[in-house]
Amino acid sequence: MNRTTRISALLLAVLLVFFALPVSGFAEKDPIGDLSLDSQGAYLCNLETGAVLYKKAATARMCPASLTKVVTALIVLENIKSPKEERVYIGDTSPYQYIVEDNGVNMQLVNGETFTVYDLLAGLLIASYCDAADILAVHTAGSVPAFVEKMNAKAEELHLENTHFENAHGLNATNHYSSPEDLATLFREALRFDVFVELISLYSYTIPANNAHESRVVRHTVDIFNPQNQYYLDAFVGGKSGFTDEAGRCLICYSKKDGLSFVSVLMGANMDSSKRYPGNMAWIETSQLVSYAYENYTVQTLYESGQTITTLPVTDSDQTVPVAVAEEVRVLVRAGVQPVPEITLPEILSATDVQDKKQVGTLQLNLSGEEYFTSYPLVLVWDGTPVVTKSALEKGAESAGRAIAGIFREDRVFVVLLILLLLVIAVTLPATRVAKRLHKKKSHRPKH
Repeated sequence: MNRTTRISALLLAVLLVFFALPVSGFAEKDPIGDLSLDSQGAYLCNLETGAVLYKKAATARMCPASLTKVVTALIVLENIKSPKEERVYIGDTSPYQYIVEDNGVNMQLVNGETFTVYDLLAGLLIASYCDAADILAVHTAGSVPAFVEKMNAKAEELHLENTHFENAHGLNATNHYSSPEDLATLFREALRFDVFVELISLYSYTIPANNAHESRVVRHTVDIFNPQNQYYLDAFVGGKSGFTDEAGRCLICYSKKDGLSFVSVLMGANMDSSKRYPGNMAWIETSQLVSYAYENYTVQTLYESGQTITTLPVTDSDQTVPVAVAEEVRVLVRAGVQPVPEITLPEILSATDVQDKKQVGTLQLNLSGEEYFTSYPLVLVWDGTPVVTKSALEKGAESAGRAIAGIFREDRVFVVLLILLLLVIAVTLPATRVAKRLHKKKSHRPKH
């Protein structure tokens, strides 16, 4: 091999190694973004941080089907404080006959029955009874239209621009729609109620017998919440399903494990005949999303609430004031990603600005390509010690002193020259004085 060939081979090897190395300046694409979901809409978010891990047509308006019943339960629980004690009497079943005729899931009501609100909520959320939705609506607001007004008022309160309801059960209606993102927000609102979490966590429930009907055993409409299901995950807490021909398969799922919780929403699954898997695609894709989240993400606490992270100097003063995070800083990060804090603070802090707990800046986290950024307020931590400021003269003298000290520290050549100059002065000054004295004596001698 001649010299030219050896050099060419060496250059080729260097180029191959160079291009094989990861480029640190660019974030690796999140694999979850490569998932090809059959569902028409999808949304996955973390509850601890609010981070959104996955979105597909998240703001598109779609038929929510029985996912509507999540909002029905939310409005009931906001208005009825003792659902296990409060009772509902069914004197006439005819107002609910249209649900039977429309093939809506129903309780097979009998005149004269009595239920607790809790029993009806169980039927609503576990077995998805449509007549239970109307019964609860009338009991809570006096009529179904009045109850629906409350549902829409809640959507407006939460600034949900892609949600509007026409009924309490979710059977198809022209102006009845929501989006994956909006439903995730409504579901998080419902999770504030322990009764709601308790009910969606049940795989089955027995509505007790009453004076007109024997007991009813209701089972969950979501089979992946059954530990025997092949797509079951031990992180699953529960959720709510929905289905109509127009809406397709829909599912909201709440998962919680090892201090990490997620809400996933899938809408419009199994909408075409080319299914990648047999079975309910909403179940399968929910399992895929939640599995990926727990396998690849963790929540890290970067700063405790009130933890000091830096200090700010006070203008015209020797004092500095500690700066701390106002709240706990917790972030959801993917394996291998190191959060980078970005701190924004004022350049000048005057003495009059020094107040305890006063916000002076923000902390943001750059998560190497993640879509979400959360800002955390930074506040002053002041113990009340008076801030002593300096006059302009004191400040000028101090600045000059610091400048001179800096020269002595940093410029050794200047220091050496200065010392030599001082030595020359020390030697020449006495000689000059002697010469002057001799000259003076000579000038005072008498002239001859």
